[in-house]
Amino acid sequence: MFKKSIYFLFFLLCTTFAVLAQNPEEQAVKAVVIQLFDGMQKHDSTMIRATFHPSIRMQSIGINRKTNLMDLTTEENADGFIKHIGSLPANIQIEERVLSYEIRVDGNMATAWTPYELYVNGKRQHCGVDAFQFYKTESGWKIIALADTRRKCE
Repeated sequence: MFKKSIYFLFFLLCTTFAVLAQNPEEQAVKAVVIQLFDGMQKHDSTMIRATFHPSIRMQSIGINRKTNLMDLTTEENADGFIKHIGSLPANIQIEERVLSYEIRVDGNMATAWTPYELYVNGKRQHCGVDAFQFYKTESGWKIIALADTRRKCE
């Protein structure tokens, strides 16, 4: 029992230090990612749009059905994505679970690398990584590019 308590205390300290190690700009970038996924979960197009810069570029890399190899499978504009998520029926529950965040900031540019699992109505659909590029505007950080991979979960 004592050994488990020591392990738990060590885990708690490491987690606390990791959170404290993020600077305010990294935390602000992370907040944009969280807002995007919260907006997706709520089917809230206004919330999603607020995270995007008007010039955003969106791409997905997944399994090409013809070749069965990883390939650039989708290029989508923000309006199409936002309309798709906003028009999902209320009985469709989507949740993108971020497994970790790797955020880098340099001046008005930032990147975030976020491995994730996508769930639809509680069932895991696919896994991958979201690679975000951000630009800091007068109104805060905005996503200027988003590329993701989509693969079967292992």
